[in-house]
Parts: sequence; structure tokens; C-alpha cells
Amino acid sequence: MPQTLLIHNLGYLVTMNDDRVILRDAYIVAVDGRIEQIGTGHPPALEGATHLDAKGGIGLPGLVNTHHHMVQNLVRAWAPIANEPLYGWLKGLTPVWRNARPADAQVATEVALAELMLSGCTMTVDHHYVFVGGSEGWIEGQFEAARQFGIRFHSARGAMDTTSEIYQEWMVEGLDTALHAMERVVEQFHDPSPGSHARVALAPVAILSASADLYRETARLAGDRGLRLHTHCGETQAERERALRLFGKRPLDVLRSAGWTREGTWLAHGIHFDDAEVAEIGRHRMGIAHCPTCNMRLGSGVCRVNDLRKSGATVALGVDGSASNDSGHLLAEARQALLLTRVAHGAGAMRVSDALEIATREGAKCLGREKELGSLEVGKWADIAVFPSEDLASSGAHDKVEALLFCLPRQVSHLIVHGRVRISEGQFVDIDLGPILERHRAAARRLQGG
Repeated sequence: MPQTLLIHNLGYLVTMNDDRVILRDAYIVAVDGRIEQIGTGHPPALEGATHLDAKGGIGLPGLVNTHHHMVQNLVRAWAPIANEPLYGWLKGLTPVWRNARPADAQVATEVALAELMLSGCTMTVDHHYVFVGGSEGWIEGQFEAARQFGIRFHSARGAMDTTSEIYQEWMVEGLDTALHAMERVVEQFHDPSPGSHARVALAPVAILSASADLYRETARLAGDRGLRLHTHCGETQAERERALRLFGKRPLDVLRSAGWTREGTWLAHGIHFDDAEVAEIGRHRMGIAHCPTCNMRLGSGVCRVNDLRKSGATVALGVDGSASNDSGHLLAEARQALLLTRVAHGAGAMRVSDALEIATREGAKCLGREKELGSLEVGKWADIAVFPSEDLASSGAHDKVEALLFCLPRQVSHLIVHGRVRISEGQFVDIDLGPILERHRAAARRLQGG
């Protein structure tokens, strides 16, 4: 028998369709996970349907997070590196990971997913790349956490095969080991079918920790298997200077020579690109995971969001690691994207609708899923975030939708993934966060030496 969900009494439905229509007094009908009807006014009578009263709330397409390092929420607000830029920050964290184990990554993922989902996220990426004692169990635990929470999870399976002052021998897998482990994860978890909850991308960490051979081989493997590619690039001026010193090339030049400048590649941060590089990224329809809070936290710079979008690139959002952001609230990240672009280019440089587009449609497009997700339209999967129309911090707001970002970001009242209610009245329907947080805090104390 079909499973039908009727969401009614939506004060505002922000469809993010091609015409960016916002409906008032709206309803949505989803059947077996797919949107079947969208309308306004009195909803249809549907026998056997599950009814969800939005109580005048604001419905959005589920937000999409395209870059994260979830294990890092075990060292939030890590005092020894509080004022360091990227490389000092990374180096300061290295000793912490020496004692990490797969169970730590799994509980960190559980906490990260809870935090993301309560902020409206229905699809996320995680870029995990430190495999202490071997690769077994790390990614497996993350997919198990995602299965329990019911979120769409894309593993950007990281890899390093080059040591440095930051990444020591025990952190590096080596070329053959990394490629074999990547192929195993793809075989075990990658599901390319429509509506999939589990996918895998290949993600060498950065050009200073991954060899040219690793980049070339992952590009070849991705082409053979129809996978997407992900890495850090253009994050800091120091990265560019080191690349010029070590390789005689700028970071994007290194990627180009390895076959990475192509559609299906998305780059984390993408701050320090010149005009020619911005044009090249756009010409190849590449993606950028814009991580404004992390970029501000580490003093890395301001991404050229509008220039990249005008060039044809897809710009999406990433909360990045919870030790370079110290939280994982995706609606708050959309607010930061809005405000940071205005700091750089003026009050008219980005609208709330632009920031919401980056958080929804562009996120789905960045992950190759724009035909099935990213907007609320008949035929697409029912991934829906419902926020209360007003709270303490937005009381009296003139425009309720604009207040989602102009006022203090709030948590969802309801979250639906694939037509399945995962959060209702602000609470997970079948997840008890108490024991998870106890395990998480215990793991954090152990890694932090406390």
C-alpha cells in the first residue's frame, strides 16, 4: 500500500523552483517519498495518509551541506590553536588524532548529523581522511550512523599519500592502499540509483598531502565508475605559495594536469583564484563548497561567490569541520554567506533568496542531484525542512522568509527526508540524543587528554 504524507497549514512554501515561487497557505502531498501534489488552500481528503500540521511554518527544500569533517566536533573550541591560521591549526590538531578510532568517528558523525538535521539539512557530505590503524570501520560507521538518522549521506572518501610537516607517517595510507580502500568503499556503499541515500566521491585531501599520482588515479577511477571528485583547493594564500615553491604551479594548475578540471569536480573553499581561474572553473561547470564561517574563523579570506556563479560555476554551502567552525548549523551558514558577501561587495551583493538558493538548489546540483532534489516540485523527492514562522529572535518580523536569515537562525520544527518524518515538533521521532551525547563527550575527553 502506498505511503502517503500530507503536510498542511504551511504559512509559506519556498519552492525554489525555476520561478522561485513562494506559496502562501500551502500543502504538499508525498507518496512513497516523492512529491505528488503541491497546492494552496484547503488540502485534499486522503484516506490513510499521515497528516503533519506545519502550524503556519515556513517550508523549504531540505538544505544541502557539501563539505564537512565530522570527526572534528570532538575538538570544538580547541584552545591551543584558537588563534592559528590553517596550517598552524592543522598541525596543532595532529597529536589529537593519534588516539582516534572508528567508534569515535561514528559517534562524532551521529552528533554532526543531529546538529545538521535540526538546522534543516537533509543531505550531507563528509570528507574523512585520517585512518589510524587501517581503513576498516571508519567509513562503515559513518554510513551506519546516516542509516539510523535517515539522512542522505555522501562520503567524500579522503586520502593522503604524502607526508609533510603537518601530516605524519602514521596518518598517510600510501597510493596503492588508498586506491584499494576507495574502491572497496565504492563497492560497498555507492548507490547511484534515483533517490539514493548513500553515495561515494573520491577525495584526496589537498595537493600538499596527496601526490600527482593519487590525483591522476582518482580522476581515472572516477571516470571509469561515474563518480564525483572532491578536494581542497584555493583555500589560503599559504597554499598557493607552497604550491609555487614545491611544484612551480598554482594549485588549480596541479589539478588540471591530473585531469581534475571537469564537470563533476567540486572544490572546498575556492577563495584564492584569479580571474582566469574563475573563468576556467565556470567553463568546466565545476563546483565550489563555500564555507564562510571556517574561512572567517581561520582568517583564510573571502570566496568570490558572485564572480564564480556568473562564470558558470556551481557555488554551494559547507559548514566544514566543527573545529574550524565550532558548530554545524547549516541555516546559520547560509546567513554567514549572505552577510560575508555583503561585507565584501555591498548591501545589494546578495539577497536572502540567493543565499537560500546556494543552500538548496545549488547544493543538489553540486552533488549531481539537481534533477531529483534541491527544490519542491511535483516529481521530486520529498526532502522538506519546516521552520517555525516566528520565534523569540524574529518576533515582529515584517517578512517571515527574509527573517530566516536576517534574524538569528533557528532550528526546524519538522524535517522530512524521502517523505519520511525524521523530526517532529523539534524532536527526533526515533532517536534518543542523550546516550549519544554521553558517548560523544566521553570520546572528546579521552582524545583531549581530559
